[in-house]
Amino acid sequence: MEELAKIVEDLEDANNREAAADPAIKTSLGVVEAFLKTHPVLCYGGTAINALLPKKDRFYDPEVEVPDYDFFSKTPQAHSVMIANQLVKHGIKEVEVKPGMHLGTFKVFADYTGVADITSLTPEVFDRLWGQAEVRNGIHFVPPNFLRMSMYLELSRPRGDVSRWEKVYKRLTLLNAAHPVTCKKEEGQTHDTLTAKQQKGVIEMLKNEPIVLLSVSAAEIHLGKKWTTPIGLLAERETIEALTKGQKVVVHEENDILPRRTMVMDEEGKKSMFRFYETTACHSYHEMKNGVRVASIPTTLQFFFAYMYSGADESNIASVLCIAQRLVDLANSKPSRRFEILTPKECLGDQETLTDMKKNKAKLYADLGKDKSSPEYLEYFFTYDPSDAASKKKAKAAIKKLKDVKPEESSRS
Repeated sequence: MEELAKIVEDLEDANNREAAADPAIKTSLGVVEAFLKTHPVLCYGGTAINALLPKKDRFYDPEVEVPDYDFFSKTPQAHSVMIANQLVKHGIKEVEVKPGMHLGTFKVFADYTGVADITSLTPEVFDRLWGQAEVRNGIHFVPPNFLRMSMYLELSRPRGDVSRWEKVYKRLTLLNAAHPVTCKKEEGQTHDTLTAKQQKGVIEMLKNEPIVLLSVSAAEIHLGKKWTTPIGLLAERETIEALTKGQKVVVHEENDILPRRTMVMDEEGKKSMFRFYETTACHSYHEMKNGVRVASIPTTLQFFFAYMYSGADESNIASVLCIAQRLVDLANSKPSRRFEILTPKECLGDQETLTDMKKNKAKLYADLGKDKSSPEYLEYFFTYDPSDAASKKKAKAAIKKLKDVKPEESSRS
């Protein structure tokens, strides 16, 4: 088996080197890189992590591997057309833009090879990330904390693509070493401590309902701290609606970063006592001896780093960063952790499979496809073929229509 594995490794290396040396691919990637340097887009994913690491720690070798450019844009349809047109100008054959597997992502193909994945991001979130972007060789990359969020997200979903976990964890370790989480402790916000009676009531609810302790509350368990308000909780929508019925609540709808949140207010309606976060996948947790479920460190950190880009008050962000810093340190120190396993198998919520994703996308296509010129259809199913005159005309009209649609009218708002 060792000999076979070595043969496979050698063949993959040879194939990758051949692809990386292909003149058409080199030209195509040069076009994409030139675009990245001259337009407001943000690179994320493995290429971004690699770019932010010291040379000795980088895991991509440009001589061996073809870079996989994933980037965010406020206008992915328009940007995909620009790249496609430039590829044609540089003599590349069979250029095309198609929707990606994930809604809001558009793939640019050059000679049947994907050279760019462009994903839509709301202006609000994009601008926050742009303000903290790391620039390398003229290309803007999302900040380290956003990359951390993405990796903890993967590690927090035991029913997702777990085959990637080992690779993701290695990259996360490298990123944490190169860009450690830092906080200014004097800026950290303080919270009111729960009384023994209040804590007992919360524990009883956690024992009897399908709820996971999340956010600062979960961190307090991992770090051995006293419980404070507001209590962070993770649950499915039906559970949240049942438990908050008749109470004073403030609801924040989901965005590109965070799921739907329901704040349960005190009697005066001034202070949040509970913060319910709706599940969007199957999020991992630990179960304590008393039956209380506590979000795993990856689950907790994924929500923490997402919270940073949700438009939260700066003092709240400073507080979250300080807690996140301690949790990252704890995650890297197995002897110090309350729970030995960092990524437990147990999880709460429904995990969308690849089949589910395809079915949901097909259903949406059937619904929106009744009017293929509508902004809603173009937002997810835009296509472009620069070699076809009719496609060029349609793309031009589509981009104008999307530009004229105000953010609040968009289906993603």
